[in-house]
Amino acid sequence: MSQELPELEFDLGEAFIRMDEAVAETIEGLPDFPGFQTRTTLKLDCPVEGRESYEINYKFPEHTIGSDLVTREYFSVLKAHWASLGWEVHGERDDADGNISDIQATRPDGVNVWYSNLLGQAIIHAQVACVSPEGEPVCGPPLGGVTPENDSTKDCIVKEPEESATETTDAIAPFGDVQAAPVSFPGGWGRVTRLGTS
Repeated sequence: MSQELPELEFDLGEAFIRMDEAVAETIEGLPDFPGFQTRTTLKLDCPVEGRESYEINYKFPEHTIGSDLVTREYFSVLKAHWASLGWEVHGERDDADGNISDIQATRPDGVNVWYSNLLGQAIIHAQVACVSPEGEPVCGPPLGGVTPENDSTKDCIVKEPEESATETTDAIAPFGDVQAAPVSFPGGWGRVTRLGTS
């Protein structure tokens, strides 16, 4: 069941830092954390005029695809860890064979964190829904050992791809009627927008 849009106490100037902080708090609870392979940024649709939604994605390394630790144990670990932090756990889905699983949690400040496992590939997403576009965005260094060449977020750059055969709408929005914008996999980039500039 979807949630209502949270009231955010921050604007775009803090959004990316807060999303990374939420991911950092999340991975503190993961045993034998293997690090991340990539960090990417998406711009999502917002039904509220004059506001914007964003998502940071951290993908686990290829060698963890299908591993019981990352694709099965982390689901249960995060459910307990997020609850211990006082976050609202929601959006729980776990199919019988473990090939598809999702669980989300929302921090008191409105940042939503989402663990997704699709056929063995696990990703940690952090999302802000319908944030005010005021403020100059700040993007800190990536977490989990992501190298510069695998970090498209380092300069607060959001890639807005044009329609192509590689587009996907796998990114979901956790709040109400917020819909994900179509995004492409690396290699099919369209226009590049640096946030905070015209």
